[in-house]
Amino acid sequence: MSEFAADPLARATTVNGVLQTLCTELATGVPAEGCALSRVIGLLLVEIAAHTHDGRRLSLGRGYLLPDYPETQAVIERGEHRTVRVEDPAADVDEVKLLRELGYDGLLMLPLELDGRCWGLVELYRVGDREFTDDEVASARAIVAQASESLKRVQRRAANAAA
Repeated sequence: MSEFAADPLARATTVNGVLQTLCTELATGVPAEGCALSRVIGLLLVEIAAHTHDGRRLSLGRGYLLPDYPETQAVIERGEHRTVRVEDPAADVDEVKLLRELGYDGLLMLPLELDGRCWGLVELYRVGDREFTDDEVASARAIVAQASESLKRVQRRAANAAA
């Protein structure tokens, strides 16, 4: 079997297909109970793709102002992953409040970068006290990097078709 056939992200042919596949692959492969992807538009995040194992909705289409969530903003500005736990007394209160509203206990945030800038924010959610390990973070980063390459390929193909 070719590498292309084995890689669901490589098989995706649309931007939405890449984003939905990314959420599913991360939630399954890392693992986590849910995954959401938000588009970065200036100081606003808008959720555009999500996957949960239990069918729960993660507020698709909901917008968030970055200044209200400093840990999230740091991920986007610095291009580094961050984790948040509801039981961490040092965690930002607004991040913890949102986690509780969504029904989760832990969060791993990663930037989705295109052309040297943060195009989107990936969020992996967990229930319970299990923290994200270094190996899981590395795996998530690798999957997000694959998705970035797939997005570039899909965008190039669309641009060539329009030309």
